[in-house]
Formats: sequence, structure tokens, C-alpha cells
Amino acid sequence: MDVQGIGATAARYARAARYTVTSGTYRDTAKRIRRRASSTTAAYGLARDLSVPHETPVAKIPISVRPLTDADVPRILDEHAEVDDAERWERHTRVRLLERGIGTPYVAVDPDDDPCYVQWLFGSGENDAIRDFFHGIFPELRADEALLEGAFTPTRHQGRRIMSAGMSMIAEKAADLGARRVLTFVGVDNIASLKGCERAGFLPAIHRCETRRFGRLRVDFRTMGADEVEQARVLKP
Repeated sequence: MDVQGIGATAARYARAARYTVTSGTYRDTAKRIRRRASSTTAAYGLARDLSVPHETPVAKIPISVRPLTDADVPRILDEHAEVDDAERWERHTRVRLLERGIGTPYVAVDPDDDPCYVQWLFGSGENDAIRDFFHGIFPELRADEALLEGAFTPTRHQGRRIMSAGMSMIAEKAADLGARRVLTFVGVDNIASLKGCERAGFLPAIHRCETRRFGRLRVDFRTMGADEVEQARVLKP
């Protein structure tokens, strides 16, 4: 019996329960509990080859990217801000990732240096940490691969195409990690995010299926064929 693993799981659920009570996000928590009990979900793993020239898309406001600082956290990830329950939960999950201290969080900032988008970049040297934190929902990164995860745009900054521009620029930071290929994963039904990823230079490459039954998770990855890739694209060439 993996006592340490059971203890870590129990601590994680206890923290989630405490946050649910203090934040009032009961509906979102209940939804996630039902999904963990029994569900099947599909996602595309999108890939960008950094050796292929790509023109960074232009957001509706001028932005630049830089590493997240301590001063940025309350400005973009305040868990007690006056936002709806769904966004409050999204902020909470990013704070958990930030507290774990893995990956490098980058922010896109406007001309006033106000952070309006955040996303984490992981290199292959963090495979063990990625597997532990995300429970195996991402494939093992090769030495020349990196992963983008945890993308978040506060509601007040949405609709400005900040995601695609910011993501495009953050992806290029992966070259500093020795990566040539960058991966990111998006649910097959999340059309808005799929469009943003394609504008950022990412194309479908992997099909992921997550099956949860009675708390047990099985994850299957399958490389997509050329015809399937074209069918999955939401921005047709």
C-alpha cells in the first residue's frame, strides 16, 4: 500500500474542501467530484515546431511577456477578488501550481505593466514534477520538448486576443530550455482556446483520452494522422 501517496491525496482533497467552504465554490467543486467519479474526456495535444517561422499574432492591445513576479500575483491571481465562482476556481488552481514551485510562469503585460495573461512553461528536466502534480495527464517530454500549461486570462481582459499573442511569445522562451517542439493540451470542445492555440502556431498532433472510474484514472495518448489533424483544425488554411 502506498501510504505516502494516500496521505498526499487525502491532504489534497482536504485542502480542496477547505477552499470550497471559504470561497463558496460549491457548484464547481461538485461538478469536479462527479467528473472524477466517472467520466471520459478527450483533448488534443497541439504542437509547435520552433524551427518553423511563425508570425506572432497581434493582440487588440500592445503586450509584452516576462516572468511572473511576486507583485503580479495579487493583480492577476487574487483568489478573493470580486469574480464569479468559475473564475475564482481557475485562480485557485493556478495558485496551487504557483505554490508547488514547478515550471516557469510568464505573464503578458499591457503598456502599464498590468498582467493580463499567465501561463507556465515546463522543460523535460521537470518530467517527474509534471507527472506528480498533473497525475500523468501529459506525456513524457523528450529532451527537445517543452510543455505550456495553466493558461489563464482574467475575464476583464478577455476578448482582446491576448492569449494567442502571449502564448506565441511565451512558447519561444522554450528555446532557452533547449526545446525545439512545444506542446499544449486543450479539450476537443474548447473551440475558443483551440483557435487561440492555432493562431499561436500550434497544430493538433496528439489525441488524449482520460477515463475516470471510481476515482481511478487511465490516460491514453495517440499520435494523430495527417487527415485527422486537418479535420481537427478549427482555423482552416
